[in-house]
Parts: sequence; C-alpha cells; structure tokens
Amino acid sequence: MHGGMDYMARNAGSRRDIRAWMPDAKSVLMCGFSYGDPAFKSASKPGHGRLARYAVRTDYHDILRARMGALRDWLATIVPGVHAVPFCDMSPILERSYARAAGLGWQGKNAMMIAPDLGSYFLIAGLAIDRELPSDAPEADHCGTCRLCLEACPTDAFPRERVLDATKCIAYFTIEHKGPIPEGFREGIGDWVYGCDVCQEVCPWNRFEAPARALPPPRIAAEQPLEDLAAAPDLRSRFKGLPAARAMRRKMTRNALLAMGNSGDASHRPTLERFAAGADETLAEQARWSLARLAEKD
Repeated sequence: MHGGMDYMARNAGSRRDIRAWMPDAKSVLMCGFSYGDPAFKSASKPGHGRLARYAVRTDYHDILRARMGALRDWLATIVPGVHAVPFCDMSPILERSYARAAGLGWQGKNAMMIAPDLGSYFLIAGLAIDRELPSDAPEADHCGTCRLCLEACPTDAFPRERVLDATKCIAYFTIEHKGPIPEGFREGIGDWVYGCDVCQEVCPWNRFEAPARALPPPRIAAEQPLEDLAAAPDLRSRFKGLPAARAMRRKMTRNALLAMGNSGDASHRPTLERFAAGADETLAEQARWSLARLAEKD
C-alpha cells in the first residue's frame, strides 16, 4: 500500500527491529515536537492552493536531529562511553511504533500518532542507545467509537481503521506520485497542492494542539496563489529550505493546474489554455481536464 514509494519496502529488517540498523541498541528514547498553532484556522481561499501545515516551516529534519544530538551529548556527560545515535524520519526505522511503545501517544484511526496533550500536530525524533533504560507504558487508545477522520477523507484512503492506502492518499498524490494523477481521485484532491491535513482537522483531540516551541514559525502562508504555483519563476527559491521544496517544480505545477480545475474560477482559463497547448504531456493533459471541469461548472 506504499504506492511508488519503493524505499518503504527496502531495509525491512531495520523497520522491524532497530538493532538491524544499530546492532548494539538496547533502548530507544522518543521525543515529540509540536508544530501546532491553536490560532490557526484552515480554510479554502479563492484562487489559492493549500499546503499541509508542517510543510510551510523550515525543514524539520536537521533541526530535530540537532536537538536529539544535543540530548546525546548531554547523555554522554553523565554516562561516559555511551553510544547513542539520533534518528528523525530519514533513517530506515519505523519511528511511530517506538513512539507508541514509549507512551508518546496512540495510533489513531487515521494512522497518525495522537498525544493527549498535543493532538496529532507533532513530529517524532528518537535516540537509539546502547544502555538499558526503564521502559514507559504505552498510552491507551482514546479514539473510542469516533470515525470522523475516516469519514472525512475525500479520497477514501482508509480501507480499515489504522491502515492508510497511500495509492489513494492526497498527500501521496501531491508529493510522491509521478506523472498524471488518476482521474478518479482528482475531484477529491480539491485545492490541496502539497500534502493534506483533512483527517487531522476533524480530529477532536486537536482541540488540545500545543503551540510549537522547538520549531521556528511558518515561513510562508499555508495558502498560496495557484497562478504563482503554476508559473512563478521564483518558486524554487520561495520554497528553499521548506519541506514543500520536495515537490519538484513539475509536480507543483501539475497540482496547481488540478486545483484550478476544482476551483470553478474561470479566471484560471488563460493559464490552463497555455499549459494545455504545451509540450509537457502530463501538464497538458491535466490542464485539459481542468478546462473541461471549469466548463462543467459554467
């Protein structure tokens, strides 16, 4: 269910057991870092495309690895000779399983980690250590009978509770998927151009989201003009250093053209017509689809 993300199938041993990655590991220390903003209100904005909230801050990987590196250095001052290695998202480790075992939170029905005092808007980083540490108890599951996240998904990406089918997920389509987005999912993608927060936005536990402290504030707005995303010459520099930079220019253009079709806004026609006549067949096909969708809404 990982779609074209072949790297998810590699290093399966390390994903099952961290000792395949660090043979002398005996304990794993896990930390959660909020990227929440209790004052933030997500909403569609005419002429704009939406980005997932984590994607508009400075890329977290180096920041959180540095935080865990500082923790490792502190640990070395009180436990001489300790061997500890930080990890954050880029190593072949299933961080979520260790976070759950460490008691950071529980895995919600949308497969996201949820913490009682943070909600789900937080990132995970860890430290593998060659010493035995007392273990914490896992957090109980507090989802109960709630199914809001499953019912809200616009592309029906959850075949069952706590299982995400990436081949139906808006975040996968807008970030990872290469080539044309399958037509059956285009309408459901709406105005999302990078990632998706729908299953988090409806989660009742996010009324407890905490403000970010370890991470810098957002650098750009979570809503960006579609016309800029499709054709602005400074797009690469605008996104430099952000997670959103992971979507190469062609993908972001494709996503913006799709969102234009879903917008119902006829002012996008000139841009769509220009791309429809272009040499890039993926972008041209997407533009033609979006023009047809605008015509349906006339």
